[in-house]
Amino acid sequence: MTDDKAFWKSENSLISSLPYFVIQLSIMMLLIRFLFLILKPLRQPRFLAELLSSILVGPAFLANTSWFPKYIHPAKTTKTLDTMGQLGLVYYMFLVGLEMDLTMLRHIEKKAMWNAGFGMLFPLGMGTCSYFLLTYLKGMDTAGMGGAVWAITLTVTSFSDLARVLSDMKLLHTEIGKLALSSALVSDLVAWALLVLSITMVNRHFYFMNVFAIILFVLLCWFAVRPALAWAIRLNNSYNGGMDYELLIYFILGGVVIFGLVTDACGSQSMFGAFMFGLIIPKGELGMRLMEKLEDLVTGILLPAFFWTNGLKIDFSTLKSPHYNIFMVIFVIILSCVSKVISAFVFSMAHGYPVREGIALGVLMNTKGVLALIILNAGRDMEGFDDPMFAIMTISLIIMTIMVKPIALAATKTSKQVRQYKRRTIEKSKQDSELRILACIHSVSNLSGIINLLEVSNPTKQSPIVVFALHLVQLTARRVSAMLIVHDAYHRAQTASGQESYSREIEESDHIITAFQNYENRSPAVSVQSLTVVSPYASMKEDVCRLAEEKRVNFILVPFHKQPDVYGKLQDEEDVSLRTVNQNLLATAPCSIGILIDRGLGESQAQNHFVMLFIGGADSREALAYAWRMAGSASVSLTVVRFLPSGDGVDDEEQALTDEERERKLDDEYINDFRYKTMYEQSISYAEMTVDSGHEIITALRRMHNGYDLYIVGKGQGAISQLTSGLLEWSDCEELGALGDTLLSSDFADTSSILIIQQHYIAKSAAKNANSNRPDYQQNPANWLSPLGISQ
Repeated sequence: MTDDKAFWKSENSLISSLPYFVIQLSIMMLLIRFLFLILKPLRQPRFLAELLSSILVGPAFLANTSWFPKYIHPAKTTKTLDTMGQLGLVYYMFLVGLEMDLTMLRHIEKKAMWNAGFGMLFPLGMGTCSYFLLTYLKGMDTAGMGGAVWAITLTVTSFSDLARVLSDMKLLHTEIGKLALSSALVSDLVAWALLVLSITMVNRHFYFMNVFAIILFVLLCWFAVRPALAWAIRLNNSYNGGMDYELLIYFILGGVVIFGLVTDACGSQSMFGAFMFGLIIPKGELGMRLMEKLEDLVTGILLPAFFWTNGLKIDFSTLKSPHYNIFMVIFVIILSCVSKVISAFVFSMAHGYPVREGIALGVLMNTKGVLALIILNAGRDMEGFDDPMFAIMTISLIIMTIMVKPIALAATKTSKQVRQYKRRTIEKSKQDSELRILACIHSVSNLSGIINLLEVSNPTKQSPIVVFALHLVQLTARRVSAMLIVHDAYHRAQTASGQESYSREIEESDHIITAFQNYENRSPAVSVQSLTVVSPYASMKEDVCRLAEEKRVNFILVPFHKQPDVYGKLQDEEDVSLRTVNQNLLATAPCSIGILIDRGLGESQAQNHFVMLFIGGADSREALAYAWRMAGSASVSLTVVRFLPSGDGVDDEEQALTDEERERKLDDEYINDFRYKTMYEQSISYAEMTVDSGHEIITALRRMHNGYDLYIVGKGQGAISQLTSGLLEWSDCEELGALGDTLLSSDFADTSSILIIQQHYIAKSAAKNANSNRPDYQQNPANWLSPLGISQ
């Protein structure tokens, strides 16, 4: 009875350790964020910040102080922190399996397979040799398990981390990028299989039983659980249209832990069960929902606990032992860092790649991530190597991570100079030359308006249209596998049940490609080339601008960041990321650019009534040039309305002309040319209105409202200031310009589509060096010269 009372009166370990756990987690998250902000200008990945933060809380720094074990990390909190860290690893490996698509292995070239194979065999040998070299010099008996774990750590290439590195460097879909990414997928799978096999073989008493249990588990997952999951997804789709996955998600999140428990009972690690469970889940909407729910929780909250416990195992002071010669330690670290680089470089030379590309491929294949730390911790837990060896391998991982981006950037930096083309605008294009348009698509909802606008752009044999249909895809973890797909190379993957297995990105790209192919087939004077850019929104404008530069595009067409509903009304919710992309493109585009606000353009009737509002300046002239081209289509009738300020025009030419007066003269010349050449065109009408302010323009537009299908306006560069006064006072979207933003919020144009156009121009400082008043070239930012990750 006394013992029972003592038990109930004892301290609850969970309650006592929970406050410490919250403090530890908060410190680790702050450290990771702080180091990431410091390392970001140096172009270092997040993994380096996570690894360095784990070292800061280790024995070498904070853990060596007197107050740290007392106030931050008492010994009794270690189990709680380690438990949460292991749970984070289980769900992390589930996410790794979830973002991998084994059907992509069918599309990997033999060259990538050979690169992956050679890139594993050579580091395996060098890793084993370096391990035995250290143990021999230390004078201890060698342990085969430690050598195996060390070698596997060197062979692994983090697939997801490499994808982000390639995206940042704009190498994602270059030949070297695709080769590295494909090889990394194979390397990760083989390294994980080797690790599972090594762990399973540790318990020699039940060796055959463990191996048999793991093989049986893999077979059951693939041939029993996977079809069952596919059936559950189809059943869910049949009942609620596939929109509600909440119940399935709850079952799967619980199943992750159950699968981890099963593999742990089979003599392997729980992380392998979670990885297999993620691998067999059919790719599609369910997988993306799981990623959205888990990604921030796992990488932002649970994994920092693992990095904390990992840091407690790193003790650099153990390297001071007389058993370790400092020069030999340095030699082993260098050997570990260059083994993967040497193997990929030799492979590149054997296949005829230039030396610089071979070096780039080598360092890219050396990209490490959380999986490398998992393998190291597994080897230490199995007593495969001691604390000094663990510290040596940690130093090697840090050096490998640091050298990836700088060396790869230096190796891939091109010395090719950008050719100076003439100023690329529609206004300055010859009437018998082709018009090259880069049409940006974020989703299938943008398709209808953009294709309908292209159809009324009047392609002819004398002036054909070349369309580059660019599908812009945000780079996220769940889209890593889709990066290996090339438009003209991939085929639809079939599941074991014969059903198509698409991710939403692939299905969306296929829909976009098909729509533009149909447009090309029914328009003989149009040629279409479909491409995809997979990039973070922050750097997406660099990809678009680089492509526009390479393709010598005259006009970039982008959709508005707000989408219309079924009635054509713009939704209140806006996509801030897409708006930022549009704003960045307006600031850096190497050619003219237009933003289309689609409200059902071309869907109501066969005859389209367009109106072009001319308020002066380069943007208005560019908008008139595009409207003039569209007016040549038999299905378009165009009304051009020029607004003029009241008062006298330009003074005598003897006076110095201001910029606004100079633009006014150019406007007069272009308008006169337009009126002269279209005077007999029945489908084109022209009118002039004298107004004193922007408010009078709106009043005049409300009176003349005639149910126009499309308003075409310039953004406002060079516009007469008197005509735009008062329009920007209540502006919500400055990227649309004064008149465009006013039309967007007006009641008389609430069902009409709007096209806002900005003409390509350069800064005045560059114009001074030009040979004429109309500069020919806009200097591009330096980062446009970096290779672009584009699949074609």
